[in-house]
Amino acid sequence: MIYYVCHPSHTYTSAVLLLWYGDELRPLFRFVPYSVAHLLRQAGPGTVIWTDFDRLNGRGLSESARLQSQLKHLTHLNHPIRSELRFELLHRLHRDGINQFAVRRAYESLEGLRYPVILRDERGASKKAPPLLPDRASLESAIAALPSLDIMSPIIVEFGARPDSDGFYRKYGAFRVGERIYAQHCFVSRNWFIKLGDELSPRHFDEHLDYVRSNPHKDELRNLFDAANIEYGRIDYTLLDGRVQVFEINTNPAVLGQPPKPEDKYDQSLHAREHIDALFALPDARLPAKHDELDRVHQWKLKELHRYYGGRTS
Repeated sequence: MIYYVCHPSHTYTSAVLLLWYGDELRPLFRFVPYSVAHLLRQAGPGTVIWTDFDRLNGRGLSESARLQSQLKHLTHLNHPIRSELRFELLHRLHRDGINQFAVRRAYESLEGLRYPVILRDERGASKKAPPLLPDRASLESAIAALPSLDIMSPIIVEFGARPDSDGFYRKYGAFRVGERIYAQHCFVSRNWFIKLGDELSPRHFDEHLDYVRSNPHKDELRNLFDAANIEYGRIDYTLLDGRVQVFEINTNPAVLGQPPKPEDKYDQSLHAREHIDALFALPDARLPAKHDELDRVHQWKLKELHRYYGGRTS
């Protein structure tokens, strides 16, 4: 069995996978919102995937770590305390000479920063491009305005991207699922803030496919995941002078963003199959288990997702 522990509002990350491609997976996969994670004491056998640590407060992290330590009959991916969050990850990568860009807490000294910089929330994902702040004066103004903004944990990140010689920025994404690491996407855009590959020309689409097939940074990415103590998640990065530059490792990333459409240029089922195979390679993943209350919670979440994404629930 696979138990996916996450924030109750963020089950959508696996929705398309389960509802459109997961006929074999659905009977062996359970969403477990943090509010009912204690029910895992009577669950199993299987593997628990812990996610969304950036959406927990300190107490939530401590309680989840304590619960995980009690669930010795289950296998666990990610750890609420030992897996690095965004700030700790970026700070260590810069300190160790891997990332060329630095990160600071908003309350730390501004001395020595390289501009432009971004002021953003450490928690969650940015849905739109934050402003690039060109100098210290603009940064100080942005910090002064923080009380009026919905930012829980503000951090300052030096701008760490650069377009390639063709004028396009590139963002790479690769998944880790247990021991497997596979390439998900190479998105290309003239805009530095890349969420989707919305400018993929035929040439760039071929580049994306070549990246997915060759998985060229697999060994280096495994080392990065290991150092961050993350066994499940997606690493987003770019290349500067041929060197991997990490933006984040998301422990609850969207496996597939949208349901399949007739006009799609890319067969999503290939990526879905790779993810499902990786999940089934986890310890005890194919062993069925029954827990009435967990099953009810999962079915309720699945039907809620079905209303938005379509697909199948059974």
